[in-house]
Amino acid sequence: MSLRSLLGALLLATAIAHDAGAAPPAGFSRVQVASGLDQPTAFAFERDRIFVTEKSSGRVKVVRADGTVRSNPYVTLKVSTNSERGLLGIAVDPQFTTNRYVYVYYTTGPGALNYSGSPKNRVSRFKSSNGVGTQETILLDGIPSDAGNHNGGDIHFGFDGKLYIAVGDGGALHDEAKVQNSLRGKILRINADGTIPTDNPFYNTNTGKRRSVYAYGFRNPFRFTGRESNQTYIIADVGESTWEEVDSLEAGGNFGWNDYEGPCPTSNPGCNPATTNFGSTIAPIHSYAHSGGGETGNVIIGGAFASDSNYPSPYAGAYFYGDYGADWVHALAMDSSNVVTNRYDFDQLSCPVSFAEGPDGNVYVAACSGAIYKYVYAP
Repeated sequence: MSLRSLLGALLLATAIAHDAGAAPPAGFSRVQVASGLDQPTAFAFERDRIFVTEKSSGRVKVVRADGTVRSNPYVTLKVSTNSERGLLGIAVDPQFTTNRYVYVYYTTGPGALNYSGSPKNRVSRFKSSNGVGTQETILLDGIPSDAGNHNGGDIHFGFDGKLYIAVGDGGALHDEAKVQNSLRGKILRINADGTIPTDNPFYNTNTGKRRSVYAYGFRNPFRFTGRESNQTYIIADVGESTWEEVDSLEAGGNFGWNDYEGPCPTSNPGCNPATTNFGSTIAPIHSYAHSGGGETGNVIIGGAFASDSNYPSPYAGAYFYGDYGADWVHALAMDSSNVVTNRYDFDQLSCPVSFAEGPDGNVYVAACSGAIYKYVYAP
């Protein structure tokens, strides 16, 4: 399923009032941090400020420590807004206090720097000057956006100081997700200056910007996050018609699309997962179906790990994720090898779109209503 036209459906978000839903578990509060954002897609912290991307306006908004949204954007980009295209991801340089760099992932539109006349996804870097972004430097360009959907878009600095980039299959040529020498359906890895690390798994076999491929076989890895406790990365890959999945990233790994969706072959989506032979393909660490009993949903949005010290068991160190279509937030307990040991229903929240751990150790979530919340435990 295509993010259920996640970012297209966001066009309605400002016109429709969404109920935040039932309360989280006893002792937890869902605290509103900011509101009034227009189609938020991703956010990143810079000390006590939050940089927030808005899909169709192309604006990066700044939320101050007191929760007010600064009237002048950090930057406004010329973006294509068709379907799921737009301003989709953001990362703040770990050395921001000295180099003042902010990175964004967006779909180019008329008026964008070096626009070719065909919308493509791009990673660019901006230099902060007097609180606004200047001097756009294109780091990686020409990422496919064939059909308007399945753009991916999340970007994060890894524990190794490299920039990791989630890319969807572009909504077309799905078979190329499992082709190593293609940018479709990949996790990419580049240096902060846009050069490509020579230790990437396909550096010596691919050419040009395709040397940035770090792992492959994804459909639409719209959101991912790092797990600090074991220096790994967890990917939430949006499924098609039957399954949603959570993956543990491995360098050079094949994660199955479009031969597999969730725990089943795409040729047999109703399989008994216990009988699936993945062979050399990496199986998801967690999956759930679009219908049936137990956990169900159709647009996975992941995720963030809770601080071990802020929350009580079983939520301490858990992975929080949501489903945009089913309007819930759940938590997964994992062992040190990223094996899922339990799942917990946590909250009902209309259309979550992005998660992050804040500098205060709490889990934050942005919703399509234009609000950002955090989960606070105070028994």
